[in-house]
Amino acid sequence: MGLFSFGSKKNKVIKMLSEGDLEGVIRSAAKDPKYVDAIMELFTEENPGIRGDALLLIGELTIRHKDLMMPYVEEGLPLTVLSLVNDSDPYVKENAMQTFELMLRYFSWVGEKFRNEITSLLLEILQKGDKNRKAFAILMLGRFKVKEALPLIEELKNVSDAVILPLEGIKWVPLGEIAERVIKELEGDVND
Repeated sequence: MGLFSFGSKKNKVIKMLSEGDLEGVIRSAAKDPKYVDAIMELFTEENPGIRGDALLLIGELTIRHKDLMMPYVEEGLPLTVLSLVNDSDPYVKENAMQTFELMLRYFSWVGEKFRNEITSLLLEILQKGDKNRKAFAILMLGRFKVKEALPLIEELKNVSDAVILPLEGIKWVPLGEIAERVIKELEGDVND
């Protein structure tokens, strides 16, 4: 790349976000993939609101413009999004959880293509994350049928602390209850 980055739309996207024009960013991205590149550049911004908004935009683009997002997903975007679950800001963390889940829903092959990397990131989140991150990791490990995670999940089955996840139907559910459900799924309901 040259000395000046004339192609980047990063500053335009930041301006649009500061004006609350998320729809404008989505429309612009649908017409010009450089906007998608600019949105992804925002994942490293210092301002957590901008990082969170960038994740929100990626989620919306995944829903509305699957074909546009396909090359980015193929290049590993889900891994970047999943790593942002570890962000210290709750807005970023929750949007990363939602956007990762959307990518799994809209690109069903992601789990197979990036299985080892995703499993590794989820196991790290399960070991080091707070209760909400642990619950998210447990659910995703269950979804990927990662049986080797069972010993770690077993350690959490008696935790009564309630968790709040930005996923459908998971508000104020005890962490242990989520762990129990996933253990049963992974064991194939043998230990009922």
